Amino acid sequence: MRSAHDVLDWLKIALTPGVGPANFFQLIQAFGTPDKILGASEGEIQSVPRLKPDVIRDLIQTQEGGRDAEAKKEADRIEKLGISILTLKDSLYPKRLAHIPTPPPLLFYRGRIEEQDNHHFAIVGTRRCDSYGLRQTRTFAAELASAGLIVVSGLALGIDTAAHRGALTAEGKTWAFLPGGFGKIYPPENLSLAEEIAETGALISERPLDAQPLRTSFPARNRLVSGVSAGVLVVQAPAKSGALITARLAMEQGRDVFALPGRIDEPSSRGPHRLIQDGAKLALSSEEILNELNLELDGVPAIVRRPRTQRPILTRDSSQTKRKRESSTPETRGVRELAKSLSDPIDQRIVLRLEHGPVHSDRLSGYLDVPVKTVSERLLLLEMEGHVKRLPGMSFDLS
Repeated sequence: MRSAHDVLDWLKIALTPGVGPANFFQLIQAFGTPDKILGASEGEIQSVPRLKPDVIRDLIQTQEGGRDAEAKKEADRIEKLGISILTLKDSLYPKRLAHIPTPPPLLFYRGRIEEQDNHHFAIVGTRRCDSYGLRQTRTFAAELASAGLIVVSGLALGIDTAAHRGALTAEGKTWAFLPGGFGKIYPPENLSLAEEIAETGALISERPLDAQPLRTSFPARNRLVSGVSAGVLVVQAPAKSGALITARLAMEQGRDVFALPGRIDEPSSRGPHRLIQDGAKLALSSEEILNELNLELDGVPAIVRRPRTQRPILTRDSSQTKRKRESSTPETRGVRELAKSLSDPIDQRIVLRLEHGPVHSDRLSGYLDVPVKTVSERLLLLEMEGHVKRLPGMSFDLS
């Protein structure tokens, strides 16, 4: 267990001007622990690669007690705000994040990080998304969270917000990485969302409390979003979106990158389509993402983790033969007879869609182009009548 003195040593280094996460990591690589950094000679510090003269000067000032009062004040504020600290040496430090090229030596977080929090998946995209993007993001996030993944994003408006909300709706966990410190949650519009996330998941920053979210802070934050995750899904992103930076970083970190296709005439589809051209995996369902990730997840229901099968290449004739064969099975005829017996046309379409397998309620709304509220109302009635059954994670199947 870390002592208060150890915490102060970590904070003294973090608060030294010019010692950002990258330089801090270089120092930890060279000396091992903050107390050894503080006890190093000027010559030893000068031998650390890529340290500029002004940073070395400030470090020497820190060694001489120049940050003691500031570190104590920071520690008091951290305790008052209910913030916890993780160092690169701690067992709770996210395992994947620890192995990126420059992992942050120090993480500040509010919420809950537990030993079993090992499997994360990032969902990112543009702030200026449309209803399709929001709907698909909520659906993917809810289904993946229900399967046991921690959904990761950056708390931004738009796709990030929908990703966090989707996970929370499914009563799953979500982590939000902040571009600045806890002294100023960004964006302020998501303060209430941040509070909800911290109840079951975590808000995380690599920056001291008063660090402002600068332009350079966002790419730095994005490397953490991708670095902690097994994979990244880009939902909607224009050609110059920051989400594409996250995707590029994910590729460099060896993560799986997925992209959701969209309309070819929609600017927000350009990023995902370019990623697909460059080798990203086409994201058509959460089931496919889970199979690609191939993780051992306790929360994955059997309906999601279908065994991966090789899809045959169908000719026109073989496809028609398959449809004809399927249409003649007793099970299929029974489903269609059920659909015909229902008076509401939306109920009929729901039943016919569920003929092909379980579907999340939000995704069903997208398939049918019917508002989520209407679909939810019809599903409830169909469930009460015994025609459909509710599955974990707000998915539905025929009874």
